[in-house]
Amino acid sequence: MSYFEQPTTSPKFTIANMVNLALHQFIDQNSEELLRRCRVKVGQRRSPPSSEAEIDGGVPLFLAQLSKELRQGPSKNHEISKGATKQGHDLFLRGFTISQVVHGYGDVCQSITDLAVDTGAPISTDDFRTLNRCLDDAIAGAVTEFSRGGEIVRDGESNELRRLLETAMTAFEVLQTGNVGVGGSTGTVVLRSLRAMEALMTREAAPAEPAETKGTPHKP
Repeated sequence: MSYFEQPTTSPKFTIANMVNLALHQFIDQNSEELLRRCRVKVGQRRSPPSSEAEIDGGVPLFLAQLSKELRQGPSKNHEISKGATKQGHDLFLRGFTISQVVHGYGDVCQSITDLAVDTGAPISTDDFRTLNRCLDDAIAGAVTEFSRGGEIVRDGESNELRRLLETAMTAFEVLQTGNVGVGGSTGTVVLRSLRAMEALMTREAAPAEPAETKGTPHKP
């Protein structure tokens, strides 16, 4: 299901002169309403299990960083990726799944587009592209860090293969929505995971070299 599909039924929320606002102003002025809508979406989600902890820290930060990028352009310090990396790490430690991380960022962008439609606020093509790019960077950063957490906890090549497969599948599901491009950050996560899986399987398939008997002299 697309993150940017037509909005679901929601309480009426009218704002005067909303059509005259740039998207970054729209986000800044309606951050509380956007948080409320995110909480509603989290509460309605049955799979994966919902929790407000998903949005309490990451969503306000993402909204602030998104607004900044809409005003100033791409961050030279990759602030969104860094913030999402921390969010992915924190949620991993709290027992969340990769799917919950991805759904959390999708809920933010869906809430923005829902509210924009409800209030008649247009989203320009450039702003829409920026929204998609920021979503792409955030998901890629969070999924990559989440995957690193799994790498530390698990042990053994079979578990490593499982971790890489889970990462690739989750990132690919994001690509399937059509909201982020294959050539973006999330596409890079898929490619990197597949290449790591290939290297792992090649290593496992390689014949083991016979161990040299200790103390046995070599024949001339």
